[in-house]
This record gives sequence, C-alpha cells and structure tokens, in this order.
Amino acid sequence: MKARVFLLVAALFAALSITGCDKEKDEPIVDNTSNIVGEWHCVVEAYDAEVYVAFYAEGTFDEYQRLGEGRYRHYAGTWSVEKDILSGIYADGTEWGSQYQVSFADGTMTLTAINDSQEATTYTKEAIPAKVRDSAIEPFASRSEDDDRWF
Repeated sequence: MKARVFLLVAALFAALSITGCDKEKDEPIVDNTSNIVGEWHCVVEAYDAEVYVAFYAEGTFDEYQRLGEGRYRHYAGTWSVEKDILSGIYADGTEWGSQYQVSFADGTMTLTAINDSQEATTYTKEAIPAKVRDSAIEPFASRSEDDDRWF
C-alpha cells in the first residue's frame, strides 16, 4: 500500500514538473538591431529641442541636435543593443548619459532612459535633411556636462 501511495505521489510530482517546465520557457531573444538601423527624428517640445539621429548597421551613429533657435550640433560614436537595451559611446570615449530601453510601434521608436529620470522620447523614421547635416557645427565628439542629454 505504501509503495502505491509513493508511486502515485511520484507520478503526480513528475506530471507537475513537466507542466511547470512548459510554462517557464524562455522568451525568444529579440535582435532589435535591424529595427534600430536607419534615420530617426524627434522633437522634444518640453526642451524646445530637435534631434535627428542615424544608426548605421556597422554600429556607428551620427546625431544632430538643435536647442532652441541655435544651430545643429553634430555628435558621433558607436552604439550597441542587447535585447531591448540600447547603449552608446561618443567618439571621444564618453558614454551616453543613460542606457535606454527601446520599443517599437507603428513606425516609431521610443527610448526610455534607464536611470532616475525614466525620461521617454519618441522618434519617427525620417531621413535627415541635407540642410541639417550641412549646417551642423563640426566637430563635436560628445556633449559637455552642461548640455542636455538625449543619449
């Protein structure tokens, strides 16, 4: 009798273990690299700012930022993404002000800072106008501590 109870409990435990494994499957690994690559535009009304950024497939970027009525400033560097976390380094070796959780919906890319601010900015896929590239102040490798940071 004890052997039957033991076998019944063991069978029940095995069945629950197998069912539990099915529920705990790892989520598929998403490579957002192809989603990020391209040219993007963002208007940040709260700061009277406009940002264009080009993410290139080889892991480099060009960013053009204008605050208020000023001229565009050009920043360059490298970027990488792991799952949904985007990070980057300016050409002079300075890291971006934060890493960003990246999400996509209806032709937009939203970057949410992974720091105390949790600031989110939404970009639309849009080509960088030649007048922005041509008029940008060159060269700026990274921002100073006094500049606002979107990356």
